[in-house]
Amino acid sequence: MTVGACYRELRRALMPIAGDAAAYEAKEILNALLHFSKAELPMIPFSREEISSETEKEMKKILARREMHEPLEYILGVAPFYGYRFFVSSDCLIPQADTEIVCEKLISHLKKGMRFADICTGSGCIALAALAETKETSAIGYDISDGALAIAERNAKEMGLSSRFCSEKADVFSADFLSDAGEFDLIVSNPPYIETAVIETLAPEVQKEPHIALDGGADGLLFYRRLLEVCPAHLKKDGILLFEIGYDQKEALHALCETHGLRHECYRDFGGNDRVFAIYVS
Repeated sequence: MTVGACYRELRRALMPIAGDAAAYEAKEILNALLHFSKAELPMIPFSREEISSETEKEMKKILARREMHEPLEYILGVAPFYGYRFFVSSDCLIPQADTEIVCEKLISHLKKGMRFADICTGSGCIALAALAETKETSAIGYDISDGALAIAERNAKEMGLSSRFCSEKADVFSADFLSDAGEFDLIVSNPPYIETAVIETLAPEVQKEPHIALDGGADGLLFYRRLLEVCPAHLKKDGILLFEIGYDQKEALHALCETHGLRHECYRDFGGNDRVFAIYVS
């Protein structure tokens, strides 16, 4: 079978699962198996190169897993984010394009020599992309999951950032959370913010992501309340706290900030949804 024929077969099979993303996923699968150059990628649908029977078997194994709604990123073990590719596993959330605006805002505030914390770091994608885009900055990534921290450390090593990034296991709700962390110039977090009852209504692929990284409690605000209690005391003067929020949580976060007397503003993502809450500590 040729590469082009494999692409067409994959695209057809993926349509009921991936919809408009079927063509993208078909190319990603073939690229993972055959390692095309950037120049070759657009030509995949037209390639008459023959693939081996072993490659065809591997392709069908991947397709079978995808047909069970396992996220493609978990199957391939990598996900794109902010122009980089990060290792991922079922121990961490899959980086999403909407989160890139969080990273963009973080980078815009980082200056040479600054130190920041990334709470609920997961794969480390936010912190590591920001470190890669800035000079002489450093970060600590906090997470409760050993598996997620191992992935973050692997990504840091792969990107040559291990000297500027360290991971630490921590429970946001423990009494001593951040007690020995000192002060940061910025703190960023993409915490769990989906209402508990909503999780079972999400797409099958999302439900295969770690629920501990999705579940924000009955109203989705559990982590925000805790972080607003703890984080301001660990920010330097004129420090900034950046949260990713759900598209419908702007007013709730506004009310929480008003309760704490914190100045804040909200930014939208590339789809026009409220996505980043910037909170200023004077």
